[in-house]
Amino acid sequence: MAKRFFEQVGGIISVHLPGENPEKVINMALSRGIIITDLKLHPDGMYFKIRSSAFNALKSIAEENGYNLEIVDRRGLPFYKAILKRRMGFIVGGIIFILSLYLLSSFIMFIEVTGNQTVDSTRILQSAARHGLQPGAPKWTFSRNNIEKNMLVEVEELSYVCVEIRGISARIKVVEKVLPKEDITGPCHLVAAKDGVINEVLVLEGQSRISAGDVVAREDILISGIVIPETNPYMPADTVNLPYAVRARGIVKAQIWYEGYGECHLREVIFHKGKTETARRLITPWGKVALSPNQKPGFEYYSSKKNNRHFKTPWGRLTYEKELRQEKIRVVAEYSEQQGIEVARQKALQELQKKLKNNKPVGKTKMDILSSPSEPIIRVKLIVETSENIAIAKPIIDEEIVIDELM
Repeated sequence: MAKRFFEQVGGIISVHLPGENPEKVINMALSRGIIITDLKLHPDGMYFKIRSSAFNALKSIAEENGYNLEIVDRRGLPFYKAILKRRMGFIVGGIIFILSLYLLSSFIMFIEVTGNQTVDSTRILQSAARHGLQPGAPKWTFSRNNIEKNMLVEVEELSYVCVEIRGISARIKVVEKVLPKEDITGPCHLVAAKDGVINEVLVLEGQSRISAGDVVAREDILISGIVIPETNPYMPADTVNLPYAVRARGIVKAQIWYEGYGECHLREVIFHKGKTETARRLITPWGKVALSPNQKPGFEYYSSKKNNRHFKTPWGRLTYEKELRQEKIRVVAEYSEQQGIEVARQKALQELQKKLKNNKPVGKTKMDILSSPSEPIIRVKLIVETSENIAIAKPIIDEEIVIDELM
């Protein structure tokens, strides 16, 4: 093992000695102390290995006897050193590239927020930035545990925060608190949530202010939480019946009308969605660097949406820009009057369904055509009738003061 090691350090040369009777050269070399290994005799001559330091001496012996040495292979550190010296620029470039990757991987470039429903992502990112996690931040300057604890204290709507670091990206996973809805427990009225015509009144507690057939507007009191006792003829004449406050309860159903509007041009230009393409580029203080070949749009009509991510580096502010392009295929559509009415009706129906939500119509849907025959556009209005409970609770404030004064 040691012999092989020193041979590699000194260098080994594989030599071909052509000609007849090469044994003469071999014997003279051995007599002068030249070490020869892996000696093999072939029809075209003799093959063997010697140390690189003995090559010149062996070459002189061969030339004195009329032989020419041919080098077959070189192995060992001296020859590798020569190769490295010739390719020094490539090696230095590779080392710089590896160091650059290591350096860039030590910084956070992108941050993503997931799991939030009502809490704004900007607010979460600002909270994380205050505690050290932001684009361009070195990984050794912040602690994930400290960021998670501080964000839970700072953003009260969050019940769980987890920071994951993967390469140059950070992901902030959050879970929002489920807060109970505030319920009115004190005295209150039942007021109208919408305009409508009263169909049915069921009073469980409180005093009714309306009856079937009445037209009410939004915020009108339906069932009052201020109960005024009726005069009892059997009570003493000097008895004073003072009003008192309760939590009004009951059901008030009313007829509600919803409207949906739709229109359709008899001749219009429609754009259908086609192919998509994504262009990526890096914006540096020295200019833009294309990261994808499709920097120019490949469509005649398209919509574009850009998503920029900014991060700070020791070399300045860098921006990673991702542009998503959606092709729009231009189509000229022409409709007859009946087709236009149907298209407008469908649009009005879609708007109507959004307003209805879970309420079901109780009658037929009425359609009114608002446009005249000479107009190049069809306008349609749909009207539908529903029956729903419109009573909602509203706390009593001013009336309580009046009651206190009366008492």
